[in-house]
Amino acid sequence: MAKFETWVALGSLALGVMFVALIISFYNFLIGPEGKGPQVFVDPIGVLVLIVSIAGVPCLILAGAALGLSRSSAGRTSALILIITGIILIAGMSAARIAFTHINSLFVVPGMDLVPPIFIIGGIGVGAVGGYLLNASNKARRNLEDEIQ
Repeated sequence: MAKFETWVALGSLALGVMFVALIISFYNFLIGPEGKGPQVFVDPIGVLVLIVSIAGVPCLILAGAALGLSRSSAGRTSALILIITGIILIAGMSAARIAFTHINSLFVVPGMDLVPPIFIIGGIGVGAVGGYLLNASNKARRNLEDEIQ
Protein backbone atom coordinates (compact mmCIF):
# COMPACT_ATOMS: atom_id res chain seq x y z
CA MET A 1 0.00 0.00 0.00
CA ALA A 2 1.35 3.38 -0.99
CA LYS A 3 2.17 5.97 1.62
CA PHE A 4 0.35 9.28 1.81
CA GLU A 5 3.39 11.25 0.61
CA THR A 6 3.46 9.10 -2.53
CA TRP A 7 -0.10 10.13 -3.32
CA VAL A 8 0.76 13.78 -2.67
CA ALA A 9 3.76 13.45 -5.02
CA LEU A 10 1.47 11.88 -7.64
CA GLY A 11 -0.86 14.86 -7.25
CA SER A 12 2.09 17.16 -7.84
CA LEU A 13 3.00 15.18 -10.96
CA ALA A 14 -0.56 15.34 -12.29
CA LEU A 15 -0.79 19.09 -11.71
CA GLY A 16 2.63 19.59 -13.31
CA VAL A 17 1.57 17.72 -16.44
CA MET A 18 -1.71 19.63 -16.54
CA PHE A 19 0.10 22.96 -16.09
CA VAL A 20 2.57 22.27 -18.90
CA ALA A 21 -0.20 21.13 -21.22
CA LEU A 22 -2.35 24.17 -20.45
CA ILE A 23 0.47 26.70 -20.90
CA ILE A 24 1.70 25.20 -24.16
CA SER A 25 -1.82 24.94 -25.58
CA PHE A 26 -2.59 28.52 -24.47
CA TYR A 27 0.57 29.84 -26.12
CA ASN A 28 -0.24 27.87 -29.28
CA PHE A 29 -3.75 29.35 -29.21
CA LEU A 30 -2.23 32.84 -29.00
CA ILE A 31 0.05 32.06 -31.95
CA GLY A 32 -3.07 31.22 -33.92
CA PRO A 33 -3.39 30.01 -37.48
CA GLU A 34 -0.46 31.10 -39.64
CA GLY A 35 1.02 33.04 -36.69
CA LYS A 36 -1.54 35.85 -36.88
CA GLY A 37 -3.05 35.31 -33.45
CA PRO A 38 -6.43 34.01 -32.31
CA GLN A 39 -9.53 34.71 -34.35
CA VAL A 40 -11.65 35.41 -31.25
CA PHE A 41 -11.36 37.87 -28.37
CA VAL A 42 -9.37 36.59 -25.41
CA ASP A 43 -8.09 38.15 -22.18
CA PRO A 44 -4.54 36.76 -22.06
CA ILE A 45 -3.72 38.01 -18.56
CA GLY A 46 -6.90 36.49 -17.10
CA VAL A 47 -6.28 33.12 -18.70
CA LEU A 48 -2.62 33.18 -17.64
CA VAL A 49 -3.49 33.95 -14.01
CA LEU A 50 -6.12 31.22 -14.10
CA ILE A 51 -3.70 28.58 -15.42
CA VAL A 52 -0.95 29.51 -12.97
CA SER A 53 -3.30 29.58 -9.97
CA ILE A 54 -5.17 26.37 -10.84
CA ALA A 55 -2.25 24.13 -11.81
CA GLY A 56 1.18 25.77 -11.57
CA VAL A 57 1.33 26.99 -7.99
CA PRO A 58 -0.54 23.98 -6.52
CA CYS A 59 1.98 21.69 -8.24
CA LEU A 60 4.82 23.40 -6.37
CA ILE A 61 2.86 23.46 -3.11
CA LEU A 62 2.17 19.72 -3.29
CA ALA A 63 5.85 19.04 -3.99
CA GLY A 64 6.70 20.96 -0.82
CA ALA A 65 4.03 19.06 1.08
CA ALA A 66 5.50 15.76 -0.13
CA LEU A 67 8.87 16.91 1.19
CA GLY A 68 7.34 17.75 4.56
CA LEU A 69 5.53 14.43 4.78
CA SER A 70 8.58 12.42 3.70
CA ARG A 71 10.97 13.86 6.27
CA SER A 72 10.33 11.12 8.81
CA SER A 73 10.18 8.22 6.36
CA ALA A 74 11.89 9.11 3.12
CA GLY A 75 10.42 6.93 0.38
CA ARG A 76 12.08 6.18 -2.93
CA THR A 77 8.79 6.20 -4.83
CA SER A 78 7.80 9.72 -3.88
CA ALA A 79 11.37 10.91 -4.51
CA LEU A 80 11.38 9.47 -8.02
CA ILE A 81 7.95 10.94 -8.75
CA LEU A 82 9.18 14.39 -7.68
CA ILE A 83 12.28 14.07 -9.87
CA ILE A 84 10.05 13.20 -12.84
CA THR A 85 7.80 16.17 -12.01
CA GLY A 86 10.80 18.49 -12.01
CA ILE A 87 11.97 17.17 -15.37
CA ILE A 88 8.50 17.63 -16.86
CA LEU A 89 8.30 21.22 -15.57
CA ILE A 90 11.75 22.09 -16.93
CA ALA A 91 11.14 20.50 -20.35
CA GLY A 92 7.60 21.86 -20.67
CA MET A 93 8.51 25.40 -19.70
CA SER A 94 11.49 25.31 -22.08
CA ALA A 95 9.05 24.41 -24.87
CA ALA A 96 6.75 27.21 -23.69
CA ARG A 97 9.64 29.71 -23.92
CA ILE A 98 10.16 28.67 -27.54
CA ALA A 99 6.43 28.97 -28.28
CA PHE A 100 6.35 32.41 -26.61
CA THR A 101 8.74 33.81 -29.20
CA HIS A 102 6.17 33.08 -31.95
CA ILE A 103 3.24 34.91 -30.30
CA ASN A 104 2.11 38.07 -32.10
CA SER A 105 3.15 41.12 -30.05
CA LEU A 106 -0.49 42.32 -29.95
CA PHE A 107 -1.33 39.41 -27.66
CA VAL A 108 1.70 39.57 -25.35
CA VAL A 109 0.84 40.93 -21.91
CA PRO A 110 3.17 41.89 -19.06
CA GLY A 111 4.28 38.87 -17.07
CA MET A 112 3.65 36.36 -19.83
CA ASP A 113 7.36 36.14 -20.51
CA LEU A 114 8.10 35.56 -16.81
CA VAL A 115 6.00 32.43 -16.35
CA PRO A 116 8.31 29.94 -18.11
CA PRO A 117 11.55 31.03 -16.37
CA ILE A 118 9.88 31.10 -12.95
CA PHE A 119 8.55 27.58 -13.40
CA ILE A 120 11.86 26.35 -14.84
CA ILE A 121 13.40 27.45 -11.54
CA GLY A 122 10.49 25.78 -9.73
CA GLY A 123 11.11 22.59 -11.71
CA ILE A 124 14.76 22.67 -10.69
CA GLY A 125 13.64 23.05 -7.08
CA VAL A 126 11.17 20.17 -7.31
CA GLY A 127 13.81 17.95 -8.90
CA ALA A 128 16.28 18.94 -6.17
CA VAL A 129 13.72 18.06 -3.49
CA GLY A 130 13.24 14.67 -5.16
CA GLY A 131 17.01 14.17 -5.28
CA TYR A 132 17.30 15.08 -1.62
CA LEU A 133 14.56 12.60 -0.69
CA LEU A 134 16.17 9.91 -2.84
CA ASN A 135 19.49 10.48 -1.09
CA ALA A 136 17.76 10.39 2.31
CA SER A 137 15.97 7.14 1.45
CA ASN A 138 19.28 5.55 0.39
CA LYS A 139 20.90 6.63 3.69
CA ALA A 140 17.96 5.26 5.68
CA ARG A 141 18.16 1.99 3.79
CA ARG A 142 21.94 1.69 4.43
CA ASN A 143 21.45 2.44 8.13
CA LEU A 144 18.75 -0.22 8.35
CA GLU A 145 21.02 -2.77 6.65
CA ASP A 146 23.82 -1.92 9.12
CA GLU A 147 21.47 -2.49 12.09
CA ILE A 148 20.36 -5.88 10.77
CA GLN A 149 23.93 -7.18 10.45
